[in-house]
Amino acid sequence: MKLQRLIHHYAKDLSELDLEILHYIVEHTDEVINLSILNLAERVHSSKSSILRLTKKMGFSGYSEFKYFLRHEQQHLLVEESEKQIYAKQLDDIQRTLDYIRSVDLQPINELLSKSKTIYCYSTGFSQKKPLEEFSKMMLSLEKRVLILPNKTELDMAMPMITSDDCFMITSVSGETEKVKENLTTFTMRQIPVISITASGNNYFARNSTHHLNYYCSPFTIGKKHSEVISLITLHCLIDYMYRSYGIYQLTEG
Repeated sequence: MKLQRLIHHYAKDLSELDLEILHYIVEHTDEVINLSILNLAERVHSSKSSILRLTKKMGFSGYSEFKYFLRHEQQHLLVEESEKQIYAKQLDDIQRTLDYIRSVDLQPINELLSKSKTIYCYSTGFSQKKPLEEFSKMMLSLEKRVLILPNKTELDMAMPMITSDDCFMITSVSGETEKVKENLTTFTMRQIPVISITASGNNYFARNSTHHLNYYCSPFTIGKKHSEVISLITLHCLIDYMYRSYGIYQLTEG
């Protein structure tokens, strides 16, 4: 039970002095959890016995148990605040990504997808590959051939088969994966159109592709080990938006 609820619950048993002490505790909880009963008594110009009686009126065995309750409540509030920040980052990333993609003219990309015989897709990481796999399945309903290249070895093997009548789509977080830069250089030389999709920011993939789209993914800290991670839910949103946009393009062009 939170302190404010406790005060309300025991209000009829509390004196004016009790309420004054509690007002100080509510306003200075961060300090009180580290104060002895004598130190607190000095701060509120009261006595040790008055504070002890107050804690017992509120159902505690004594001041030590009351301080434990305050410390636990503070920790809970910190966790709640951390949760709010984590969810706020998620919503902010999604909103920023959707605002961005709505501001982009997707007509040139839709035209490229339409004229491409095969859309070759590659991701620089496992998590980035998942939205491409969904894209491949969804594009079947629009009668477009999408081929996922699952690893760098197969990308290199497929290079001679990819022509300027196709297009190449790559997803990444950093857009700086060294082992793929040579492939992009080759695509540029052979005039094969490339659509790169990376996290926001200036990067090699963005500078060396025909079309570039970005998404937002703010890192956040989570778990017992305080691991810093990112979520690629916004990449899924962007890929889904691209699919819908191309579907609408087919309607209007057909």
